[in-house]
Amino acid sequence: MLRSLICVVCAAAVAACATPGAVAPGTTEAQLRAQFGRPTAQHALEAGAKRLEYLTGPFQQTKYMIDIDANGRVQRVEQVLTYEKFARLRIGVDDRAVVLREFGIPFYEQTYPLSGLTAWMYPYKENGIWNSEMAVYFDRHGIVRKVESGPDPRFLRNGKDRDR
Repeated sequence: MLRSLICVVCAAAVAACATPGAVAPGTTEAQLRAQFGRPTAQHALEAGAKRLEYLTGPFQQTKYMIDIDANGRVQRVEQVLTYEKFARLRIGVDDRAVVLREFGIPFYEQTYPLSGLTAWMYPYKENGIWNSEMAVYFDRHGIVRKVESGPDPRFLRNGKDRDR
Protein backbone atom coordinates (compact mmCIF):
# COMPACT_ATOMS: atom_id res chain seq x y z
CA MET A 1 0.00 0.00 0.00
CA LEU A 2 2.75 2.44 0.98
CA ARG A 3 4.73 1.54 -2.14
CA SER A 4 1.67 2.29 -4.33
CA LEU A 5 1.15 5.63 -2.61
CA ILE A 6 4.80 6.57 -3.16
CA CYS A 7 4.51 5.66 -6.85
CA VAL A 8 1.41 7.81 -7.25
CA VAL A 9 3.05 10.78 -5.52
CA CYS A 10 6.21 10.44 -7.64
CA ALA A 11 4.18 10.22 -10.85
CA ALA A 12 2.23 13.33 -9.89
CA ALA A 13 5.45 15.19 -9.10
CA VAL A 14 6.97 14.27 -12.46
CA ALA A 15 3.80 15.31 -14.30
CA ALA A 16 3.76 18.63 -12.45
CA CYS A 17 7.32 19.31 -13.63
CA ALA A 18 6.46 18.72 -17.28
CA THR A 19 7.25 21.69 -19.48
CA PRO A 20 6.51 22.47 -23.10
CA GLY A 21 10.21 21.79 -23.71
CA ALA A 22 9.50 18.07 -23.39
CA VAL A 23 6.97 18.03 -26.25
CA ALA A 24 8.07 15.66 -29.01
CA PRO A 25 7.99 16.55 -32.70
CA GLY A 26 4.91 15.04 -34.31
CA THR A 27 2.67 15.80 -31.32
CA THR A 28 -0.61 17.32 -32.46
CA GLU A 29 -1.50 20.88 -31.56
CA ALA A 30 -4.62 19.55 -29.83
CA GLN A 31 -2.48 17.29 -27.61
CA LEU A 32 -0.13 20.18 -26.86
CA ARG A 33 -2.99 22.50 -25.87
CA ALA A 34 -4.67 19.76 -23.83
CA GLN A 35 -1.49 19.31 -21.79
CA PHE A 36 -0.27 22.91 -21.48
CA GLY A 37 -3.33 25.02 -22.15
CA ARG A 38 -3.66 28.16 -24.15
CA PRO A 39 -0.34 29.66 -25.33
CA THR A 40 0.79 33.10 -24.20
CA ALA A 41 0.68 34.21 -27.85
CA GLN A 42 0.56 32.88 -31.38
CA HIS A 43 2.67 34.07 -34.33
CA ALA A 44 2.06 33.36 -38.03
CA LEU A 45 4.82 31.64 -40.00
CA GLU A 46 5.08 30.84 -43.71
CA ALA A 47 2.93 28.31 -45.58
CA GLY A 48 0.16 28.11 -42.99
CA ALA A 49 2.49 27.22 -40.13
CA LYS A 50 2.42 29.00 -36.78
CA ARG A 51 4.54 29.49 -33.68
CA LEU A 52 3.01 29.10 -30.24
CA GLU A 53 4.60 31.00 -27.36
CA TYR A 54 4.57 29.45 -23.88
CA LEU A 55 5.97 31.56 -21.04
CA THR A 56 6.87 29.46 -18.00
CA GLY A 57 8.53 29.74 -14.62
CA PRO A 58 7.85 31.86 -11.58
CA PHE A 59 9.99 34.78 -12.82
CA GLN A 60 9.09 34.49 -16.53
CA GLN A 61 12.68 33.58 -17.40
CA THR A 62 11.79 30.65 -19.66
CA LYS A 63 9.83 30.86 -22.88
CA TYR A 64 9.21 28.04 -25.31
CA MET A 65 8.46 28.66 -28.95
CA ILE A 66 6.75 25.69 -30.54
CA ASP A 67 6.42 25.59 -34.31
CA ILE A 68 3.29 23.91 -35.64
CA ASP A 69 3.13 22.95 -39.33
CA ALA A 70 0.13 23.46 -41.61
CA ASN A 71 -1.06 19.94 -40.70
CA GLY A 72 -1.26 20.83 -37.00
CA ARG A 73 1.82 18.90 -35.82
CA VAL A 74 4.77 20.07 -33.73
CA GLN A 75 7.89 20.54 -35.84
CA ARG A 76 10.27 22.29 -33.43
CA VAL A 77 10.45 23.22 -29.75
CA GLU A 78 12.99 25.75 -28.50
CA GLN A 79 13.59 27.60 -25.23
CA VAL A 80 14.38 31.04 -26.65
CA LEU A 81 15.35 33.19 -23.66
CA THR A 82 19.07 32.47 -23.83
CA TYR A 83 22.13 34.63 -24.35
CA GLU A 84 23.08 32.56 -27.40
CA LYS A 85 19.73 33.09 -29.06
CA PHE A 86 19.76 36.86 -28.39
CA ALA A 87 23.30 37.01 -29.86
CA ARG A 88 21.85 35.96 -33.24
CA LEU A 89 19.94 39.23 -33.60
CA ARG A 90 21.27 41.34 -36.47
CA ILE A 91 21.82 44.99 -35.57
CA GLY A 92 20.50 47.33 -38.27
CA VAL A 93 18.67 44.47 -40.05
CA ASP A 94 16.16 42.80 -37.75
CA ASP A 95 13.01 44.64 -36.74
CA ARG A 96 10.21 44.42 -34.18
CA ALA A 97 8.39 41.73 -36.18
CA VAL A 98 11.47 39.48 -36.16
CA VAL A 99 12.06 40.01 -32.43
CA LEU A 100 8.40 39.36 -31.63
CA ARG A 101 8.42 36.17 -33.72
CA GLU A 102 11.72 34.92 -32.24
CA PHE A 103 11.34 35.97 -28.57
CA GLY A 104 7.67 36.73 -28.14
CA ILE A 105 5.96 39.42 -26.16
CA PRO A 106 8.43 41.42 -24.04
CA PHE A 107 8.13 41.43 -20.27
CA TYR A 108 8.55 45.20 -20.13
CA GLU A 109 8.91 48.09 -22.57
CA GLN A 110 10.85 51.29 -21.85
CA THR A 111 11.11 54.38 -24.06
CA TYR A 112 14.18 56.63 -23.93
CA PRO A 113 13.11 60.00 -25.41
CA LEU A 114 16.59 61.55 -25.55
CA SER A 115 18.07 58.76 -27.65
CA GLY A 116 14.86 58.05 -29.55
CA LEU A 117 15.17 54.36 -28.70
CA THR A 118 12.63 51.98 -27.22
CA ALA A 119 13.77 48.85 -25.40
CA TRP A 120 11.96 45.57 -25.04
CA MET A 121 13.09 43.75 -21.89
CA TYR A 122 13.25 39.97 -21.59
CA PRO A 123 14.19 38.37 -18.25
CA TYR A 124 16.28 35.20 -18.51
CA LYS A 125 18.69 33.01 -16.54
CA GLU A 126 22.14 33.75 -17.94
CA ASN A 127 24.28 30.61 -17.95
CA GLY A 128 21.53 28.98 -15.93
CA ILE A 129 22.66 30.97 -12.86
CA TRP A 130 22.30 34.76 -13.08
CA ASN A 131 18.96 36.56 -12.94
CA SER A 132 19.50 38.73 -16.00
CA GLU A 133 17.51 40.85 -18.39
CA MET A 134 18.17 41.31 -22.09
CA ALA A 135 17.25 44.67 -23.57
CA VAL A 136 16.62 44.87 -27.31
CA TYR A 137 16.66 48.50 -28.47
CA PHE A 138 14.71 49.74 -31.50
CA ASP A 139 14.92 53.05 -33.32
CA ARG A 140 11.87 55.07 -34.37
CA HIS A 141 11.47 52.87 -37.45
CA GLY A 142 11.44 49.65 -35.42
CA ILE A 143 14.92 48.47 -36.44
CA VAL A 144 17.16 46.78 -33.84
CA ARG A 145 19.97 49.19 -32.92
CA LYS A 146 21.58 47.43 -29.97
CA VAL A 147 21.18 44.50 -27.62
CA GLU A 148 22.55 44.44 -24.10
CA SER A 149 22.33 42.25 -21.05
CA GLY A 150 22.37 43.29 -17.41
CA PRO A 151 21.05 42.25 -14.03
CA ASP A 152 17.30 41.86 -13.72
CA PRO A 153 16.15 44.92 -11.69
CA ARG A 154 13.53 42.81 -9.92
CA PHE A 155 16.35 41.15 -7.99
CA LEU A 156 18.16 44.37 -7.02
CA ARG A 157 17.36 46.41 -3.90
CA ASN A 158 14.43 44.19 -3.01
CA GLY A 159 12.98 44.45 -6.53
CA LYS A 160 11.97 48.09 -6.15
CA ASP A 161 13.62 49.21 -9.39
CA ARG A 162 10.57 48.40 -11.44
CA ASP A 163 6.83 48.47 -10.87
CA ARG A 164 6.15 45.13 -12.59
